[in-house]
Amino acid sequence: MLADTLKAFVEESLGLLFGTGLEDILIQLGGTVLLFLVIRKFFWKNVTDFLEKRRVYMDEELFKAEAMKLEAAEIKANTEEAYKTLRNSVTKTIEDAKLRAQKEETVILSHAKAEAQRLKLEAEKEIELEVLKAQDQMKKEIVTVATVLAEKIIQKELDEKKYASLVEEATKEVKQS
Repeated sequence: MLADTLKAFVEESLGLLFGTGLEDILIQLGGTVLLFLVIRKFFWKNVTDFLEKRRVYMDEELFKAEAMKLEAAEIKANTEEAYKTLRNSVTKTIEDAKLRAQKEETVILSHAKAEAQRLKLEAEKEIELEVLKAQDQMKKEIVTVATVLAEKIIQKELDEKKYASLVEEATKEVKQS
């Protein structure tokens, strides 16, 4: 009696849950087991072979991806190292160019100063020569005037009026020559 009540309770509960009776559940369960046995007998090897091939292919792809990742990391490291080397080289080249420019500036300035000093000395010498020529010319003119004046004085004995006129005459002659 308890067993019958329990059986009825289980059938009723399962029927409410699944909307079917115990017989329907047992038929469904038997069909599922039969389907599993047929699949296992005829298709299981094909399915497991396919899954194994797929697993091997995925492992190979994963290995290739890891290898490519390592290669990419190595390329990145090499590229960064090359960039740093190039950057240092460019910086050194710029610094060397600045130093050469400063040295050339110093050399050019010293040459310019030396050339200016040389030109200044040449100009001073030229001016000095011109002054000496002018002095010589003035001396010659003074001597000429004195000579002309002395000749005139000697030629005639003169009084003051005649002396002044002779000086005027000598001055005019010097100006004309």
